[in-house]
Amino acid sequence: MAGGGYLEKSNPSFSKKFLFSLATVSVLSTCAEASITGPGCNGGDCATISDSKTGQITITGNGSSNSLTISSGGTLSNENNKAIYAHAKDSETLTITNLKNEGIINGKVNVENSKRNFTGTITVNTFENKGQINGQIYMGIWGSNQGTLTIDNFNNSGTIKADNGNGIFFEGKNTHIKTFENSGLINTSNNYGVNIEEGTRVDSFTNSGTITSSGSTDPKPNSTFYVSTGVRVLKAQVGTFNNTGTISGKNGVTIAGSTIEKFENTGLIESTSNHKHASAVNIANIDGITTTIENFTNSGTIKANDTSGILIEAGNKIETLTNKGTIEASLYGIGFFTVDNYGDQVEIGKITIEESGVIKAGQNGIHIDGSERGIKGEGIDVKGRLEGGNAGIYIGGGKQVSTSIKVSGTIQGGNGGIINTGTIGQEGQETQQYGITIENNGLITSTNGSGILNTENGIIYGNIINQSNNDLSLKNDSDATITSGVVNSGSGTILINNQGSIGKNENGNNITNNGSGNIVVEDWVVSTGDDGKLEGIVVGGSGTDNVIIDNVTIDQGGLDLGELEDISNIVSGVKPGQVGNIGINGSGEISLGFDPITGKLSTDFNLNASIAGATFRSLINTTSRRASFIDSVMGNSMQHFAFAKSNTSIAMQEKGNLYANASDYIKNDFNNGSYSYNKEHSLFILPYTSSQNVELSLNEESRGHTRGTIIGYSTLKDSGIYGVYVGYEDTKMSSTYFDINNRSYYTGLKYFNTLFTTSKGQEVYLKAQGKTAFIKNKLSKKIGKSEAEASPNSYAYGMSGDLGMNFNHGDNIFSPEAGLVYEGGYTEAFSMINTKGQATVMGGERTYANYLNLLSTRTSFTWFRDWLPNLKTSMTLGAKFNINPQVKAKARFGQVKVKDEFYLPRVQRYVTTSMIVPLNNVFYFSLNYNGMFDSKGDTHTGFAQFNYIW
Repeated sequence: MAGGGYLEKSNPSFSKKFLFSLATVSVLSTCAEASITGPGCNGGDCATISDSKTGQITITGNGSSNSLTISSGGTLSNENNKAIYAHAKDSETLTITNLKNEGIINGKVNVENSKRNFTGTITVNTFENKGQINGQIYMGIWGSNQGTLTIDNFNNSGTIKADNGNGIFFEGKNTHIKTFENSGLINTSNNYGVNIEEGTRVDSFTNSGTITSSGSTDPKPNSTFYVSTGVRVLKAQVGTFNNTGTISGKNGVTIAGSTIEKFENTGLIESTSNHKHASAVNIANIDGITTTIENFTNSGTIKANDTSGILIEAGNKIETLTNKGTIEASLYGIGFFTVDNYGDQVEIGKITIEESGVIKAGQNGIHIDGSERGIKGEGIDVKGRLEGGNAGIYIGGGKQVSTSIKVSGTIQGGNGGIINTGTIGQEGQETQQYGITIENNGLITSTNGSGILNTENGIIYGNIINQSNNDLSLKNDSDATITSGVVNSGSGTILINNQGSIGKNENGNNITNNGSGNIVVEDWVVSTGDDGKLEGIVVGGSGTDNVIIDNVTIDQGGLDLGELEDISNIVSGVKPGQVGNIGINGSGEISLGFDPITGKLSTDFNLNASIAGATFRSLINTTSRRASFIDSVMGNSMQHFAFAKSNTSIAMQEKGNLYANASDYIKNDFNNGSYSYNKEHSLFILPYTSSQNVELSLNEESRGHTRGTIIGYSTLKDSGIYGVYVGYEDTKMSSTYFDINNRSYYTGLKYFNTLFTTSKGQEVYLKAQGKTAFIKNKLSKKIGKSEAEASPNSYAYGMSGDLGMNFNHGDNIFSPEAGLVYEGGYTEAFSMINTKGQATVMGGERTYANYLNLLSTRTSFTWFRDWLPNLKTSMTLGAKFNINPQVKAKARFGQVKVKDEFYLPRVQRYVTTSMIVPLNNVFYFSLNYNGMFDSKGDTHTGFAQFNYIW
């Protein structure tokens, strides 16, 4: 810093140069050794300035003691420059007994060292402003000098206003302000209303007036302390900070890299920003220096209409935070943040909301999240009211409230009163502290969700105790844990939805009802231990008759099926009539029956809903689709030959059933002449894609797609048309409980011939096919986040024969067709192997080898239209009728062997449309769509086909 308070900063938020002024001032020389020069001064001796003066008053003098006063009628003007300049150099000592202004000062007031290497002492016994100062006040030791500045009393009851720089600026590692009091107005249009920094110590800071910054600088991505702020404390120390007035700015108060022993607000601290890292009170670190506040108490109002009330950056510490007043914010009432990953764990000590205290926030009342370095708090005690649009209290993943949360007031949120994804309490304590306790008339509630939502990987060490007369809803999600159970000691009702883990208390109970209230278990997932035993619900206490178990869901992963023989393994401590429904998770392959009168359980198995049923359905669907597709594609390729009989060109039209390509109806675009001009060979290579879904069980669908490539060749002989094809395809199907992926390699032979032609020119034709396929499967079963896999091989084979007739009517051909189809298959036996967690029951799950022998009839009707020489269309409608749709299966669950049968859809319907464009006499191109529909699913395929004929 150069003389006159010229401060160099690297901060992009402000100008790199700050000018600082001190305001006051009347002038009375009290020491003959003083050197006071300037307007109204004569030879170092000044009288009271009671009229208008222009220029600078300078106060120097080694060992001097000075007093300066400007009376109520006086004006001292040196605008944009120093109006009063008190300074010392080298090892000089300068004392100013009184600096007092009752009039007007237009300009800056500076008390400082004038040169570097200052080792002396400057003392201001009293600074007082009752008038108006239009300029910055600067009191400091700049340039990292070793000299000292002491201000015994700084008092403003007038107005201090700075258009540039700060209203008041204190700095210096050896600068000490014993008492700072403001009951007037301090305002800056640019930076900080009051700026205390660089080692300054303030014993007592009191504001009962107004301190504001009307600047426009918001936080930047790498800082929150170079912000237009009412009061900024930077790398400084404050004993007591007491606000009974108003402090406002983009940040109301910014505290960075500083220590405050006692922070009290009974007035108003307000943020005028809408930046997410701005706040009414912003607590940050700087250059690796953290902030510590020993006691923070709000009995007034902390307000942020468009941001947060109190924000604490990573690495800082508040030992005790108490709210007796109001914190109102659009984001977080109390929140945390990280800038550029600086700072270590945040320590917040204990947070207490007293009976008169209110926190109301648009998002979360207390937001224990936002710091990547972790947050640790001793506990939260809510005696007043805590409210958030999302949650009253939100604890993020990896964050911790190390003791407990006590509620005797009200916590209310939109999606949860308390939402925990982190940790409440501590592991391994000899005496486990209560996780969450609701006392007296305490209430935890939400408008859209649960009172307490323990979700994601949230852990609550200890138990949840409701001693209140109010109701409580509790939801514990699938990966969440409550270690020591739930207790109702009040007269309210606790509603429990447990999808995760709720442990037992010291008495061995998951649920304890000791009050006059009720406990209703809406749903509870009973998990299985490593030994296959169920970790059932144990109910205890003096009020077990008031506990109702509406629904229990058993997790089958790793389950010893013998556990299902006794209800007490699932629920104990209540009568059977207090238990509603007992089910088991998964796809429905295992089902339970429960008689609440006798308490008896029964077990049933449904292989249709198992991995076996899903696999067979998917394989049959895929095989059937592929067979119809090949019929059509090969027919398209084969039926563009012509036999010449008696100089008559006869087209042989084979009608596809599923993926028909209407270009096979082009009979005159290739040749219309003698036998010698007929085409005899056809070749194609066709990539294709289809999407499909297959209905499983429990209203579940397996959805996916198939991608493949087929190569086909056909040749014309006197005895008919012969075709051969090879191909492969990848199928990926998925559902909630199963993934069925496979790669198929297939091949087959086709034959087509015209049997005879009627006297009216109708052709009667025959076609036949034989086929086979090898299918390599990868099957996955999913129970929650657990998975098991198997990789059996399947083999498919089949044959079919069809008779059809072509009716020609002008440019139209109408072709009915009927046929008989046999489809066979074999799938190897397979066992599901756990790959992630336990997805199978104890003892494993095995599906035995399966044979399929399916017989069906099919019929179709095709309309072909020859619009133009280079534009043809066709449409086919068809149906397939399964004669024996029954499929039998055998499997083993643990030691239980099961036989079952299920039925495929009796009828399949399909539609095919094609648009054909002949390119020349050897190439043709077609665009095609096929849809196949039955009661269990549908398939949709579109493809483009090129054929080469010679």
